[in-house]
Amino acid sequence: MAPTNYKVLLSDRVEQDFSKWFKQKEIQECEVYRFLHTMKGTAGTIGLMELSDFCGTQLEHFSEDSIRLLPVDSLEEFMLTLKSFFVVEDFSPNVEVIVDLEEHALTKKSLVLVIDSDPEFASHIKESLEEQGVPVVIALDGKKGMEFFYTLQPQMILVDSNLPDADGFKLVTQIHHAAQSRSLPIAVVSEDNHVDNQVRAMEIGATDFLPKPLNMAIFVPYVMNRLRNQELILQETLFDELTGAGNRRYFNDVLVQMTNSSERTKNIFTLVLFDLDHFKKVNDSYGHPVGDEVLRTFGQLFLKMKRQSDYFFRYGGEEFALILPDTKALDAKVLVERIRIAFANMAFPNDTHETFHVTFSAGISQYRLKQDTLVSTADQALYQAKKNGRNQTMIYEMASEDLRRHLNIIIVDDDSLVRRLVSKQFSTWKPDDFDLYIKEFADGVSFIESEWYTPDENYMILLDGVMPKMDGLEVLNHVRSQYPNENIVISMLTSRTNESDIVLALKSGADDYIVKPFYAQEIVARVQRLTMRMFN
Repeated sequence: MAPTNYKVLLSDRVEQDFSKWFKQKEIQECEVYRFLHTMKGTAGTIGLMELSDFCGTQLEHFSEDSIRLLPVDSLEEFMLTLKSFFVVEDFSPNVEVIVDLEEHALTKKSLVLVIDSDPEFASHIKESLEEQGVPVVIALDGKKGMEFFYTLQPQMILVDSNLPDADGFKLVTQIHHAAQSRSLPIAVVSEDNHVDNQVRAMEIGATDFLPKPLNMAIFVPYVMNRLRNQELILQETLFDELTGAGNRRYFNDVLVQMTNSSERTKNIFTLVLFDLDHFKKVNDSYGHPVGDEVLRTFGQLFLKMKRQSDYFFRYGGEEFALILPDTKALDAKVLVERIRIAFANMAFPNDTHETFHVTFSAGISQYRLKQDTLVSTADQALYQAKKNGRNQTMIYEMASEDLRRHLNIIIVDDDSLVRRLVSKQFSTWKPDDFDLYIKEFADGVSFIESEWYTPDENYMILLDGVMPKMDGLEVLNHVRSQYPNENIVISMLTSRTNESDIVLALKSGADDYIVKPFYAQEIVARVQRLTMRMFN
């Protein structure tokens, strides 16, 4: 297939837009603003940086909200200048860049969580670190910060000492033990550099204390150093401190050993994947420390009730795995069911001295062909258990092969080139554990009015901030008010550099934002990270 020349496609679209303008003879000022806003992001995304900068400068002369009619003739000089960017002789035509997503997948890299109510400060950190290839997610308050800590599992956290809804020091105290089990560095950031604050940060378990303003020339190498050290430590660690289960690295090692042994000896073994049912509701209703206690109790119960020969692991978040040597699937189910009933009968106390119960679902697969198939089939059985109502154990059967989980990527952007570029990049991602479906919408209205949502499926929505008919923030507010949050991740695509717009998006429920221009492969990598919590 020939590479796509996005410069030519963009030039054709500009000609079409300008031709339409001349036929109208007059155009609303807000339409010119939207045109420039879109051009700024698209031009930069496909490599036309000078054109992107030009459009960014021109945006200052037009209002986003004005419906004042402008004579098209008065825009002629601006239009000629813009068109000149497409006739530069020495410009190499832009071609589509497709990267090896297995090699560059962001899930293999580090994520930094910034919990700070100052959006300008947080955005500056995000920009500085992402230039070095380190993704950053921002939480503007303690509540969102706690949610991201437990769901995204970052590799480093920066916590401001003074948050609008929490004391930063107390927040560090709450997450310290969970962070310690992952050797996760925590830095307290504060404008008050008094020695008492520095001492307090160290006493509650923070790794560092950083005074504001930060010296970015030192800060970026400091972060890279902390991330490298954490990676080295984790490479030597095999167990999850919170639950006592083996960690994901240990799971991978044991699975390889069991597979190799089975190939040689022809002995069977079985894999079970577990997921605590509606665990996000436990955290939301009773708090993350209570959620940690549930996980700790679950781990202790399994370690007590499993056979000595079985291997128990924390697969990720609230998902666990069990490898049973020399065991058929039916025999594994007997053991799992005994543990499931015992766990469902356990009562957990909350702050009001009342009790609640938690259940789990399980999927079982007996080793048949290869390692990757075993994990995938166990995951499909787990998915079937959830679809059947949860709190049950299912054994994988060949007939259930069509029950793989789905991730729906929804791109809502009025720029057809951006939609096409991002869609093509996603088409190269072939996940092992779920199927990927991509849908495109040219505006917010068509998206909202479509039948896009199906319960028990997972969604990543890439939402442009400025669109005709319905602004991106309106779409964001609609989705967050009408649909559950646990299976929908939203990232705003924006050319805006105004911190107030970013704040509004984050406060309205956006999980992240990506500033245009961007690289298409960057979006795919970020989606892999942000949606990890759905499939781990």
